[in-house]
Amino acid sequence: MATNDPLVYDETKNSTGFTITFTPLSAEQFEVRASQEGQQNISATFSSRRIDEAHILYMESTELLRSRAKIRQTPEEIRRAEEVLFAMFRGEKVSAETIASVSAPRVDSPVGAPVNKPIDVDGTRYDRLLVKTRLITLDDKDLLPIIEQYAGPHILPGDTLYVSEKALTISQGRVIDTSLITPSWLAYLFARNVSNYYGTAEFRGFGHGTPLAMQLLIEEAGYPRVIFAAFVSAITRPFGIRGAFYYLCGKSAKSVDLPMSFLILEYAHAAKLAPKNPSAEAKRFKAKLGCEVVILDANYRGAFSLGKSTSAISESFINKLFKGNPMGQSDEMTPFCIVRKTS
Repeated sequence: MATNDPLVYDETKNSTGFTITFTPLSAEQFEVRASQEGQQNISATFSSRRIDEAHILYMESTELLRSRAKIRQTPEEIRRAEEVLFAMFRGEKVSAETIASVSAPRVDSPVGAPVNKPIDVDGTRYDRLLVKTRLITLDDKDLLPIIEQYAGPHILPGDTLYVSEKALTISQGRVIDTSLITPSWLAYLFARNVSNYYGTAEFRGFGHGTPLAMQLLIEEAGYPRVIFAAFVSAITRPFGIRGAFYYLCGKSAKSVDLPMSFLILEYAHAAKLAPKNPSAEAKRFKAKLGCEVVILDANYRGAFSLGKSTSAISESFINKLFKGNPMGQSDEMTPFCIVRKTS
């Protein structure tokens, strides 16, 4: 199925009142619409040259519904947030104050205990203590003070701290406005071959299946490496071997995200690169905090480390531990997770 076929998201309609649709109006024009019964539609139209932006808005608006449903915002509150999001994609000037006024509730300083989402992994029970923080911005040049302030008071001997790579990336300034990305012909070619389960119940996002995201992946991995990875993937895929492309491109390239993959309104137009030196950063954090540290990339499909302070923590364990993506990747604002073995 081509990515210009209609899409409809109504999974949270009962709790939010909204349906999000992506509709081709013609071969050259596309519309994204947020509809709510009894209310005027919120919409934005895009030319074929801006179809990636249409896809991004569709995914961001659905992620907004999911995240706001979790915190039980009213349909009226959600509508105001959707209106701001759509205005940004229509190219309207939206002030920082307006964005802040419709953002999910945030904390300015540590408040209360972390939220626990326990899990059993291979017969052992672990607490997953989610630490909520203030908004991390490009003005935060070092993530360590924020970790110490918000997570530090809750860490006990034997704990492991998992740090969202998105938070580390922002503190390193490794974000880029999507308007500054110019996809190459190679990005268009490779993006068409990404399996993202579009049109099925398994679809969770376009991932690197857009030229914008693929271009960032290519630049992160390097053209020779990406071409070699694509060649190997083309040879091995007929034999049922999948994942060779991303394995050969490397974790840093795989970790590239467009804003459709994580929704915080302040970064609605900001693509994210992988953090620099994640293992070194994990070890630096460990030296200060006294516990093992993992820099984590997690989403609805799975989780893996980009860097860790010890090799004793396996990738298989990490993937099982963060099943269900408990940290979320948007309005939850829980970039740190303290993991504690309880039985």
